[in-house]
Amino acid sequence: MNKRDDFSQKTIDRLCERVGGKCSNPNCRRETKGPHSNPQKRVSIGEAAHITAAAEGGPRYNPDLTPEERSSIENGIWLCKSCARMIDSDENQYPAELLYTWKSMAEYEQFCIINQMDNWLKSNVVFESRKNIACRKAKEALDNLHGILQYAYEYWKHNFENRHYGSFLENELMEHWVLYEDDLKRIYTFQEKRVLLKEVLLEYSLDLGPEICQEINNYCNYLNFSYQSDTCGLYDNYWRCFFEMLSTCFGILASIKKKVDDILYQQYSA
Repeated sequence: MNKRDDFSQKTIDRLCERVGGKCSNPNCRRETKGPHSNPQKRVSIGEAAHITAAAEGGPRYNPDLTPEERSSIENGIWLCKSCARMIDSDENQYPAELLYTWKSMAEYEQFCIINQMDNWLKSNVVFESRKNIACRKAKEALDNLHGILQYAYEYWKHNFENRHYGSFLENELMEHWVLYEDDLKRIYTFQEKRVLLKEVLLEYSLDLGPEICQEINNYCNYLNFSYQSDTCGLYDNYWRCFFEMLSTCFGILASIKKKVDDILYQQYSA
């Protein structure tokens, strides 16, 4: 079992106090401390979460940190228990860089409160945070879809481009299905990944803007193709039609992806 580099009680208390006991997630900011029914006790729904994991194998683990750095206040963020669970359930969605930003913003907000200053970040933080979340989600969903399509394209070139085409490909797959089954099942997940990309587009279209939405829709439309199947397994040309579509338009897909990536990077850093 891996040794955890946990925070000291002093560090836990300081993390909580530096943000006024509120969750550091800018889209949450709930209070985490309050009275208990027993006047000698208090209720806490907050916790000091590690930005990079306390032990190897955990979310965002950084092997370059020493145990002292891993358990230091610099590696901690105060969150409500719900947000603490959330950030560890999807480390790609909540990278260390984002958590450091949350921490800095929450501490700055508390600094402004106790010094009775206007928080110039507050009017923009929700919009900027949502815009950046939209960019990150769109980038991740498009990367996942394009990644499996790139794998499929290289798989086609390696296995079928010069040896099997048209009806010969159909016959090859029917006769030796067991050889290709696992790889083709993996490739078929592109359908699920396309649905996930469209869902991101639907949820964040206003944040992403019309240009990105149009390009991503164009990308998805290139993946449409027709095929024939008798539904009983005697005839099915799905994979022949899929690879014909992919071999024809993969260069276009790659070009659209690069354009979308460039726009997303510009919007994210704006």
